[in-house]
Amino acid sequence: MSHSIENHNSVPCAAALLTPRGRGAVATIRVYGELNSVAPAINVCFNAANHKSLEEQPLNRIVYGLWGQSSNEDLVICRLNQTTVDIHCHGGMAAVDRILSDLEVHGCSQNSWEQLAKNTGTALDVELQDRLAAATTFRTAEILLRQSEGLLKSAFESLLPVARQSFNSDYYQSRIQKLLHWEQFGHHLTSPWRVVLAGRPNVGKSSLINAILGYERSIVFNEAGTTRDVLTASTAIEGWPIQFSDTAGIREQADALESTGIRRAEQMMKSSNCNLVLIDISQPEQADDQRLITQWPESILVAHKSDLPRLWKQPLPNSAILVSSMTKSGINILLDRLIKKLVPEVPGENTPVPVTTRQTGILHQAMEALKESNQSVYHRLIQQLLS
Repeated sequence: MSHSIENHNSVPCAAALLTPRGRGAVATIRVYGELNSVAPAINVCFNAANHKSLEEQPLNRIVYGLWGQSSNEDLVICRLNQTTVDIHCHGGMAAVDRILSDLEVHGCSQNSWEQLAKNTGTALDVELQDRLAAATTFRTAEILLRQSEGLLKSAFESLLPVARQSFNSDYYQSRIQKLLHWEQFGHHLTSPWRVVLAGRPNVGKSSLINAILGYERSIVFNEAGTTRDVLTASTAIEGWPIQFSDTAGIREQADALESTGIRRAEQMMKSSNCNLVLIDISQPEQADDQRLITQWPESILVAHKSDLPRLWKQPLPNSAILVSSMTKSGINILLDRLIKKLVPEVPGENTPVPVTTRQTGILHQAMEALKESNQSVYHRLIQQLLS
């Protein structure tokens, strides 16, 4: 099938790879532009099994065919609308690069998916697609996908004052408060919750991280003060992204270098989403243990090395969780407590969740404008939110 190319484009043809680069089962290339620019570029390369040109293919119908005049590549295309065509091919980069190169030869420029999104959607659409691409788990991606499919945009649109209706400030404040209720949750859909492990030297912080991760990420050595830098490792628990930080052992009697690590550990604890304070119950209690427990009362207390004979004589707090990194005893209980603390509430399927600092920042400003009865500033901010 051969077609001549007419260069009378009103919207130039552009193509971008939507799926991540690298090997995969299927790759998706999106081609965008007016039909009179997209059709010639695709028709010259794509031979549909139904022998129809791109212009003749119905919308939202998958069409099988071969790409190229020689060394044909099996693939399918789908016209999504009058300006958008998706090409689904083999996931290897050889096939992707060949198709993009062929399209470029025939007048279709190559773009990144971000560039293509900016040309085809609003700033809010691009923002949501960017956050969706940054998701690291299926669970967070599912929530972000719902937001990008119009859920969040509709919620923002509902904040616009309705023409010829009285302005109800309390109503809009209530709606904004509901959105801001999920501010921190929305942030963590693409930025992991931060959990710091703390305790005096040799209580087993590194061993516990290794046990949680299932592999040896931290160095375990039985010399006090070995960990002086903060070591981090990321994982997912129940579909939520978590970053664990293994910090220097905290004790009052420490040399200058070790004290630097201790100060860094305490700074991390102040800014974390949750701290795990470990005590070693196979050893007699020490003043450093009690000082940590008292100083960080909101932490989850881990009574570690529970598989060994107990030499800790004082009664343990009721909230303490008995854990052994060697036998894995108590780890599931610990992780269940941790997730309940980090994610005490999960939004329903139809709940709008702001997902960027730009969005929440504008919502806070809009709330202040409402409190000051400044309708014009409020209206401008909501327009800015929708971009």
